[in-house]
Amino acid sequence: MQEIYNVGIYCRLSREDERTGESVSVENQREMLSRYVQEQGWNLYAAYCDDGVSGTTFDRPGFNQLIADATAGKINLVLCKDLSRLGRDYIESGKYTDIVFPSLGCRFIALNDGVDTAHKNNEMLVILKNVMNDLYARDTSSKIKAVKRSSFQAGKYVGCYAPIGYLKSPEDKHILVIDPATAPIVRRIFDLRCQGYSYRKIATTLNTEQVPTPSSFYYLRQGKPNIRKEGGYWQAQTVKAILQNEVYIGHMVQNKTGNVSYKVHKQVDKPESEWIRVEGTHEPLVSMEVWELVRTIEKQNTRSRTQANGETALFAGLLRCMDCGSLMRCYHDGRRRKDGSRSTYRSYACGRYTSGGKTVCTAHIMNQRVLVEVVLTDIRAKAELAKRDPDSLIERVRTQRRAATAGEIKRAQTTLTALEKRLAELSKLTQAIYEDKVMGRIPEAVCVQLMNQYEIERAEKLEQRAHLSGELEAYQQEADDVQQWMKLIREYTKLEELDRPTLLRLIKRIDIGERKVEDGREVRDIRIHYNFVGYIEA
Repeated sequence: MQEIYNVGIYCRLSREDERTGESVSVENQREMLSRYVQEQGWNLYAAYCDDGVSGTTFDRPGFNQLIADATAGKINLVLCKDLSRLGRDYIESGKYTDIVFPSLGCRFIALNDGVDTAHKNNEMLVILKNVMNDLYARDTSSKIKAVKRSSFQAGKYVGCYAPIGYLKSPEDKHILVIDPATAPIVRRIFDLRCQGYSYRKIATTLNTEQVPTPSSFYYLRQGKPNIRKEGGYWQAQTVKAILQNEVYIGHMVQNKTGNVSYKVHKQVDKPESEWIRVEGTHEPLVSMEVWELVRTIEKQNTRSRTQANGETALFAGLLRCMDCGSLMRCYHDGRRRKDGSRSTYRSYACGRYTSGGKTVCTAHIMNQRVLVEVVLTDIRAKAELAKRDPDSLIERVRTQRRAATAGEIKRAQTTLTALEKRLAELSKLTQAIYEDKVMGRIPEAVCVQLMNQYEIERAEKLEQRAHLSGELEAYQQEADDVQQWMKLIREYTKLEELDRPTLLRLIKRIDIGERKVEDGREVRDIRIHYNFVGYIEA
């Protein structure tokens, strides 16, 4: 008596198949297999389809339902076009054809490959086919990665969605163009950071102002109006990611993540050495000056608390106790005026003193209003000197930093030139002595002795060259830093008001000494360390 088969036909097509020219659609597979079931006189129970799902994974909705129905006894024959539709992992595919389906009482047929588990004479064919399908998946994965890497290296944007602030160009989806709707949001985030706002404070500000999030704009463009429900809220991590993304200065940095393997599709972060960075691929949203200012803030790591009015203290994160090195903390004086109201003056005190008392350090109390005048005066004086007598200021900077003089730099360059000349001579001597040995003009023992001497000298000269090259690079960097600072400080000869962006742009830190009495008057040491050049004695 012929067995009655309840058939579940399985169809699958992945995006990789489409890219590599696979032309059999899910609909065509279903039609072909349904016709075969009808010709055999079997019962078609259901068709299970996975469209756009890779064959290297077996966690697929359609396939999972097929296994569930087979387990429940609803089907006893699984039919697919070929073994590659079942999967492209030869171990997993073999497990299903050799173990799972037989244990469930299911016959398996791969029509075009002539595989039928009801016949045991084609087991070797099944194994070979599964191995070939696995190798095909590996090869396809390698080709796709090569294409993506080529796109990365060409500076083409490869992503499902453009980052907030940009849109994909209608003419070329691999090029980013500024989005007039979201670009102001990105610029505002950078502006708030330049004012000293923390990531969390920026996120809170945007939420208070009900600024849509990046995902909100996606849902809006999909026709979903409920922004808050669909798009969520701004978070500190989102703000941080935007502020650290070089896409906003016109650079493309890609290949940051990848799959574990062609079989394991879990995304993992790649080391920075594997990132692919291409500069100037599209129009920037923020200037390099703003970008560098944000980087300066990141380096200073100003974990400053916001005040009661939501603002960040002017000197937060910039002041340090000259004696113990701890950060100075901001507080309100709170003293009463004659009219009974409390003052709003801010002062700063040694952080170690405020937390541990006078046994660990002294107060070093510094009034903000007084400090502003001191800093303004110093900035204007340096700016005026930079315009009036730049050579004198440069010499003062070099002296303070103990930078190399022009004579020292010239001597280092002369020594380096001589080293290069001697290294070239040693190479020629080594080659000549080897030729003399080959031609029999000198004994081998003499050749070995001379070559050892040359090699020892060469190693010494290479070490000296590396040391001198490093010194010259440091000298050049110092010179560049001084020139950059001179160009920057000249702009502030008439600075009237001190704000936080200006402070962060110009100053790295300010050391506050304790008040003391000298010659009957109260004095204190305040040292301003500028970006690029450090402390410059008045």
